[in-house]
Amino acid sequence: MINLLRSLFGRYRSVLSIKDIALLIYSNIFNNTTYDVTQFVSFILGFDTMRIFGVALVYVFYTSSSMMRFFSGVVIDVLGREKRVLAMSNTLMSVSYVTAFLIIIMMGINSLSLILVLIIIMLGMSVYSAMGVIRSALIKDLLYNDNEKITLYTSLNNALRSLISITAIVISGYLLYLNIDIAKYLILASALLSMVALIPLTLMRHHGRVTDRPSTQVLRQGFVKFIKLVKNNVDFRVVILIMVIAYLLIISLDVLDYSILSIYYNIALLAGVDRVFGTVGAVIGSMLTPRFRVNKLGTIIVLMVIALIVGLGFGIVPMTIKIMIIAVPTLFMLNFIYNIPINAFFTAMGSMLIYATPRGEFGIVYSSMWTILTVSQILSSIIWAFIGTVVGAPEALLIAMSMGIAIFLILNTVYGKVSYPAF
Repeated sequence: MINLLRSLFGRYRSVLSIKDIALLIYSNIFNNTTYDVTQFVSFILGFDTMRIFGVALVYVFYTSSSMMRFFSGVVIDVLGREKRVLAMSNTLMSVSYVTAFLIIIMMGINSLSLILVLIIIMLGMSVYSAMGVIRSALIKDLLYNDNEKITLYTSLNNALRSLISITAIVISGYLLYLNIDIAKYLILASALLSMVALIPLTLMRHHGRVTDRPSTQVLRQGFVKFIKLVKNNVDFRVVILIMVIAYLLIISLDVLDYSILSIYYNIALLAGVDRVFGTVGAVIGSMLTPRFRVNKLGTIIVLMVIALIVGLGFGIVPMTIKIMIIAVPTLFMLNFIYNIPINAFFTAMGSMLIYATPRGEFGIVYSSMWTILTVSQILSSIIWAFIGTVVGAPEALLIAMSMGIAIFLILNTVYGKVSYPAF
């Protein structure tokens, strides 16, 4: 294991030696902490009020995150200068979290304030998501579209994000366990961290691409370019198709997973422990991605199938084991194992998306797919929350994962031999 880590970080040095990339990673660290704390606080507040529908409500509001990824493409193409847009986005994110803090201070924690705070917090998370698209555009430039370095950057960034998430969730989970009112101070801390994240951005030398002719018509033009790419570029079409299906499936699993856990408890500390197991698995999965030497799409699809097969335990364990002292630790361990292949899958797919999207059309074309993902997210949250309420969350999870396994086996039959020599 030590040799594996030494080997991986030895390869990461080729990425970290680029100053602007290193500064982006430093900025990501603060923003990722902000995101993890506020997302976790939102879920706990959802638990505290409406259980399964509280979790579904979080995801419905969370769709604004997908829409902002779409509009970030418009922002890039209209304004250019990605560095400037990143700084403006960080500022807006800080303001949104300060506003959420003030609402809780004035109204306290109740159903009405929860809805208002969720709207404001999801605006901040939406800005965070938009920044991800903008950073990807900069990365494509800074790494000269070097496929190996893009994969290494994606792997390192995801691994660091998961490590940060462990710390953030343990601390915030423990504090929420002591007193749910501490939620407002965690939101304030997120606002301060997002302000600190501005410092590395100001030190960057590369400002990003400037569009030749900024125009508000870019929205329509972007859709036209996106459709042409889907029609004419088989590789791009395959990646988009698989990402849409995976995204729809994972949102449904998240809603049901949190709902199953809420059957056994609604204590923030225990929910935090579950997230820790998941993020440790995410660290390992992200760091292992460069080791897979992916050259065929089938390798990545197999990772998703493995994850879904392991994840079936999320439904089977609660249905067969009724003793909390056995069921809950088993769920934690399954979550840990499940997250290794699932995060390897998304890490590899993420680097493929950055590499496969043309730089000149990166902004709007890359982010246009999020309109599809947004619709998937809304439908998935509502439909699976309803199904979970009618048949029970464990049974619904079994149905969702079985469907997922069947779909990805079909995709593997059709596209598994599609070769990506760059990966």
